[in-house]
Amino acid sequence: MRKLIYIAIILLGFYSCKAQEYQKINEKIIIPGVTKKFETFDIEEFHINNKSRFDKILNDTHTIYTGDKKNSDIKSGFSKKIYYENSVFFKIKNYYPNGNIEIKGLRFNNGSEYSIWYEFDEKGKLIKETNTDVGYDFGWDKIIQYCDNNSITLEKGYPKQGGIKTEIYKNDDDGNKVWEISYYDYKKEQYLGITLDGKTGKLLKEQVLEFEGN
Repeated sequence: MRKLIYIAIILLGFYSCKAQEYQKINEKIIIPGVTKKFETFDIEEFHINNKSRFDKILNDTHTIYTGDKKNSDIKSGFSKKIYYENSVFFKIKNYYPNGNIEIKGLRFNNGSEYSIWYEFDEKGKLIKETNTDVGYDFGWDKIIQYCDNNSITLEKGYPKQGGIKTEIYKNDDDGNKVWEISYYDYKKEQYLGITLDGKTGKLLKEQVLEFEGN
């Protein structure tokens, strides 16, 4: 009996950690978790590779580490970009040259910031919290549902090379919050750009775009 209780406690702790690591915007879309907790960059591990960039791929994440080489005279700090296999959002963490966290938050894989971003001073004190979704009553959950309803493909995980990506950006149109979405419509065989009202989701504009391949 004690053994069963012990196992249950372990499982509860495991799923609690997972709940902190991931959130859900709806049943289909998983959101990586971001906290206001102070953290540091592992400079020693980064310098072992002696590269300005290296990738670490695990079961469901692809992390890009960038920064200065060990003997570099440039002191611009370090960065992590963490892509999640089953999410359309990725996590960004920028660090000061001393390894302390500078700013962290989430972005759409090909587009604008999501939710709250946290900024810290060089000593590690939290100095600013910015809710990037303020003013968008027609929020990310509704945008993603809109894409699902209109067969607009959203790319999950580490971005693949080539092809037309769906891009979603917030913008300001004469003082009004809007969403700008560019995507490939496979039925019409056209690359389209649409603008939606940020408060109501009303379609304001639709146009055919010219795709410039990479």
